[in-house]
Amino acid sequence: MQFILDCATTVLTAVLCFLMLLNKYEIKQKAILLKIFSVFAVIAIKMGIAFLEIPPLNFISSFLMSLFIIYIIYQCRPKTVLIYSFLFLMIALVADALGILIISASYHCTITETLKAPNLIWHHHIWNWIMQIFLSRASAIIIQSKYNLSIKWHEILFYLLLLLFETLVFASVSSSIQDYMSGQFLIIMMSGFLILDVYIIYILNKVSSSREAEQRISLMQQQEILHLQMYQELRKKYNETCEVAHDINRHIASLKGLIETNQNKQAKEYLSDLSEETIRLTPTIRNQNSMLEIILNTVLTRCEKENIDLKLNIEDFEMPFISDMDMTTIFSNLFDNAIDACLEISKSQRKIHAVLRVQIGLIVFRITNSCKETKSEKLHYRHSTKENHSGIGLSNVKKTVEKYDGILNVNQKENHFCVSITFADKI
Repeated sequence: MQFILDCATTVLTAVLCFLMLLNKYEIKQKAILLKIFSVFAVIAIKMGIAFLEIPPLNFISSFLMSLFIIYIIYQCRPKTVLIYSFLFLMIALVADALGILIISASYHCTITETLKAPNLIWHHHIWNWIMQIFLSRASAIIIQSKYNLSIKWHEILFYLLLLLFETLVFASVSSSIQDYMSGQFLIIMMSGFLILDVYIIYILNKVSSSREAEQRISLMQQQEILHLQMYQELRKKYNETCEVAHDINRHIASLKGLIETNQNKQAKEYLSDLSEETIRLTPTIRNQNSMLEIILNTVLTRCEKENIDLKLNIEDFEMPFISDMDMTTIFSNLFDNAIDACLEISKSQRKIHAVLRVQIGLIVFRITNSCKETKSEKLHYRHSTKENHSGIGLSNVKKTVEKYDGILNVNQKENHFCVSITFADKI
């Protein structure tokens, strides 16, 4: 009977571990059947370990089971997986301990007597189940937010050390009094530890939300800077156009005078100079996305000025689902990073190649640039090849791409840095 009840507890623990983060993180969609089979296999292994009745091994297997379930099912960071696994382990331990303590206090017997009484096994497990359900759902409500938990390693270490301290204190106190006291005092102690743990998780969520807000503010500030740059380029073009427009009547009068006096050669030369002036004001690159057209022409001008070999294979199609602000964040950031990286190497090596096309139902943008050679081939999205640069621009690009359910990949091979972006075709 004890083993059957332990198996039921294991299944309930696995289900509650899954449900605790259901409304917070997205589920991994790849190989779902394989994941389900793996979860059932892990539960079966945990049941087999429970049959051995070795407390330390049972403790470790409970943690590994929750760790595996969260990691294989949910799309969250390794640090987040670790901290939520420890949180759920503490919930399971607290629920089990509270079940015993409640029974001990209710029947006015010592903890040792409660553990050895066969007629109280059902009571113990029922209270364990009730407390697990209550604590896991309460924790889910507290930690639930629309932002993913973003924490530092030192915060995780602090939390784990606190959990270890609580466990050691509780084990020491309970082992000292279990032969001659019931569970009233330990219930109070356990409740205090539980409130403290849940409050720490709440604080970590608040800190995480603050970091997310800071990143959003940083993104907005960067977007403002990029838009200001685009505005300055447009203003420059506008001023140049106004200058030509202001002098257009003078140019026409000069041409008319040359033609009337049969100075055809001078007239042709004057007309040629005027044509070059108007061509200079005409955008070299045309695109249906007005903001992208401005960015591409600005990049072309800057590359010509910096002696950068720029190759653009840009298909002309609309992308109305991307706002002008986000268009600037994505493309301006990537081109600026590519140009800045090229400026750190010799002029003969400066190359940028950008491709934008629609293929097999996807919008694909890839930009490759020359850069200083590094040893790493697979890079994090915060990586930057520029000196004293944190990679925040690339980080903002990633956030903006994910806003449209896109995928960003970054890699470097030898002395070439490549960023690729893929969107679902929403045209």
